[in-house]
Amino acid sequence: MFLVAMVSVGCVEQLADCLTASGLVLQLTQLAPGPLDSGLQLVRVGPLLLLRARLDRQLHVVGPKLLGHQILALDLAARPETGSCRSHGTVLPSTAVFGLASDGDVHLTTADRSDLVLVVLDQGRFLRLAGGLGWVELEEQGFAANWLQVEAVRFARVRSYLRQLFALAEANPGLLTEPGMARLIEQDLLPLLVEALAQGSAARLDRPPARIELVKGAQDWMHRHPDLPITLEELCRQVHASRRSLIQGFSEHLGMGPMAYLKLQRLHAVRRLLLAADPGRTTVATVAVRFGFLSAGHFSRDYRCLFGELPRQTLATRLRVT
Repeated sequence: MFLVAMVSVGCVEQLADCLTASGLVLQLTQLAPGPLDSGLQLVRVGPLLLLRARLDRQLHVVGPKLLGHQILALDLAARPETGSCRSHGTVLPSTAVFGLASDGDVHLTTADRSDLVLVVLDQGRFLRLAGGLGWVELEEQGFAANWLQVEAVRFARVRSYLRQLFALAEANPGLLTEPGMARLIEQDLLPLLVEALAQGSAARLDRPPARIELVKGAQDWMHRHPDLPITLEELCRQVHASRRSLIQGFSEHLGMGPMAYLKLQRLHAVRRLLLAADPGRTTVATVAVRFGFLSAGHFSRDYRCLFGELPRQTLATRLRVT
């Protein structure tokens, strides 16, 4: 099986739809203001799904993992002085390979600019390969903490191979259809990854980062009540936390307070409805009020700041991703 797809992504809704089409059902929230101008590249060769997302805005990603599959993710753009993404509240080293644990969920905040690559394949196949290469206790020893810090030289080898592979897929995709190419890529890439992981440093955390579970609980409450009026006091009651703890938790892990995050969530909810609505039967004001935006002027300003366009422009566009 062979597939190469390259998509220019202009909003997180497009990106989420593309990920869903590849089997990854995730909720994306744009945290940094300004129109998203990014690209998604998908390469499927044989049993491997390789996905590259180049992002020019900070995003927050939550959702379930792909059952029965092994995911290995890394940020090709991460720099040692800035670190990489934040996973479940932990700032990852620039040479981290993450998303390794097969259970649990995705809770990821990207860097300001990221070049994320996901390698996805059947978990049983990957474990058999790792065992054949001598790493028979991979699940217990390597993936217990969801990420590993890879030695810099080995990480550079993996990064170089992936960059060359994606460049080849873009410049000469037909070459990937040559007989035996899928098997060659699998035999080259997977041992390279297993070797890097086997020599990596496991992330042994004595306890989760402070207040991350409070943040997750508050986010879950927000997501399950998308158009219910929510106050900070009510949010604190729901997660059994003080105002100070909840505010500090969101500030540490998302760079903003809980109510600022709630506003972003609801601006995204408005956008999703506007993108799907019939302009002849829907008004911006009706949708905005549904999600608690009572001041038309303030709402339009905040919407334009986040997405780079006015809500009426979104409604007129009715962007659809197929």
